[in-house]
Amino acid sequence: MSKALVTGAAGFVGTNMMPKLLEEGFDVIGVDSLTRRGTDSNLAMLASKFPKLDLRKREIEDMPSVIYSERPDIVFHFAAQVAVTSSVDNPTRDFKINAEGSFNVARAAAEVGAAIIYTSTNKVYGNNTNAVEIVEKETRYEFGEPFAGRGLPETFSIDAAHHTPYGVSKLVGEMYVREFGGIANRCSCMYGPNQFGIVDQGWISHIATNKILSRPTVIYGNGKQVRDVLHINDVTRLFISQARALLGPDAAGFRGEVFNVGGGPQKTLSLLELCTAWQIPPSFGEWRPADQKVFYCDISKAHRLLGWKPEVEVSDGLDDLYSWTERTLRAVGPPSEA
Repeated sequence: MSKALVTGAAGFVGTNMMPKLLEEGFDVIGVDSLTRRGTDSNLAMLASKFPKLDLRKREIEDMPSVIYSERPDIVFHFAAQVAVTSSVDNPTRDFKINAEGSFNVARAAAEVGAAIIYTSTNKVYGNNTNAVEIVEKETRYEFGEPFAGRGLPETFSIDAAHHTPYGVSKLVGEMYVREFGGIANRCSCMYGPNQFGIVDQGWISHIATNKILSRPTVIYGNGKQVRDVLHINDVTRLFISQARALLGPDAAGFRGEVFNVGGGPQKTLSLLELCTAWQIPPSFGEWRPADQKVFYCDISKAHRLLGWKPEVEVSDGLDDLYSWTERTLRAVGPPSEA
């Protein structure tokens, strides 16, 4: 039986990933600092469904010691500082978690011979995404040629752009993971159950919470910003495929790879379109630094190398997230304003 260690185990991705690993027959260890809003609820859910699951409270600085002592076969590194605004307010802590922390996790994994899979971000492309041809339409921005209907490939430039500290720290972490032979995933907008979104991370979840609690929704910019959206069930399927690849006989062909992870050009959504679908009258604020007017990615590489493509339709995924959020808010009460 292969052993998997999941950092950020009580976060959105980790909470959804660990049951999938158990289904696949992995011996699973989860570690999390339990500092983010929602991790206590996720931890309670995991403990109730999987009472024998090994879940440990650890800060990012302590995670390498768990790797050295447990010697897993594979590490899923999801622990991160995830908010752009927090990275601007406290870039030192953002660097310590995302850059230095990821370096230490990746090095520890390499030293015990473990494969590693990392969640990076589309923010590594910075505002280079705004330098390509962009077409403004009634409810959304769209790429012009040559990326219209295709999206940005993994080879799109990450250089000579403003990234925000968050984009920089995640890129540094990604480069170290790949240098040590792991797989990095440049994630676009992931959504689904067990997500407790905030204003600048997990925006679909955040807007759902606002709607359910009759709170106002503020859009920064004009609301035509577009993202490709990907349900968490499709994310976990991809990560399981990557784990099989890294632990299989052809692992050498996947070490150091990077994948775009998003809904692709067929599964995109603008802020205005979501507000219209959920009958939300938004208000508007100033644009945020380095905000990407439109981002959707070319996901053909994951399909070509791993046979993966998104399966959950956007309308079904949004209904799933909304229903889960409504049930959860009834059970645990409203979150603080965030």
